[in-house]
Amino acid sequence: MRAMAPVVLTFPHPLYAEMVTHVLSNPAQEMCGLLAGRAGVVDRMWPVPNALQSPVAYRMDGPEFAAAMIGCDFEPLGIFHSHPAGPTGPSPTDIAEAAYPDSIYVVISLQTLPPSVRAFTIVEGQVEEVPMDILT
Repeated sequence: MRAMAPVVLTFPHPLYAEMVTHVLSNPAQEMCGLLAGRAGVVDRMWPVPNALQSPVAYRMDGPEFAAAMIGCDFEPLGIFHSHPAGPTGPSPTDIAEAAYPDSIYVVISLQTLPPSVRAFTIVEGQVEEVPMDILT
């Protein structure tokens, strides 16, 4: 287990664009997935179907989630999901259900164009924003 989340979450532009494209592929539902990498640099992204198929909640399970967790060595660098009509940060449900204190939670709000993409740590109910850097 990592001791602490990185100070900055860094995305290569193609992976960042792929994540946002995945979220926008069904803007009426919360979309989700996992991010892998080291030292705060994302090097892999796995879209995972939202088992709840809901506009206000998400849950990852099934074979796609298992494959993504294996790809992350069971330690995701980040977990991303969208808020079709929700806040630009973690919702009360997101905070209550945050189960990976060493991971960064990326929230993509579709309330703005372009979408708002922000990153956070959530540890024991405490939320802290993590700066992001998108490499071109």
